[in-house]
Amino acid sequence: MFSSWRPDTPLRPYSPDLDDIDLAEMGAIPAAVVSMTGRLRGNHPLCSFSAVGPLARPLIGAQTPAEVFAPLRVLRELDGLVVMIGVGLSTMTLIHLAEQQAGRRLFIRWALASDGSVIRAECGGCSRGFGAFEPVLDPFRRLRRVGSSSWAVYPAADVLRVAAAAIRANPEITRCSVPDCERCEDAIAGGPIVD
Repeated sequence: MFSSWRPDTPLRPYSPDLDDIDLAEMGAIPAAVVSMTGRLRGNHPLCSFSAVGPLARPLIGAQTPAEVFAPLRVLRELDGLVVMIGVGLSTMTLIHLAEQQAGRRLFIRWALASDGSVIRAECGGCSRGFGAFEPVLDPFRRLRRVGSSSWAVYPAADVLRVAAAAIRANPEITRCSVPDCERCEDAIAGGPIVD
């Protein structure tokens, strides 16, 4: 994903051609993918996905500022997998799509497009509470050891189906432990009010 602004950097328009990534926020693997020759990057100024290989175009091509999670929808349609490498469910972006499928509206932020104009862009909300999905997603998790690291592999379609059902049954499941988290409050209430 791409972060277009930090308090200590000047604003600049986003372009899928950029290799910029917030290494501290995203980590080494996304940074490696976004810098690979032949990679494709989504057209979303705040949360762009990147992919390499023969399925890169179908995965990334549908992403727009108004369709932030389009690559994850395609991943589900392709019976794809989500691989969590050394991280927990609080970083599983797929659960944001499950929130949307459960009927929540996504958050709206504003960003600079490649032409310098200010545009609306869909984004996920708070994910710090996503660890609460562990009991419902655990039956689908397959643990693998790769070298000295532990990888958790989940089928995308099952995660979306089960997580969306869990959100509909208990909207509070996504709540984080931060008292009065406004993003959690808004998400649980159905998401932001938009025109």
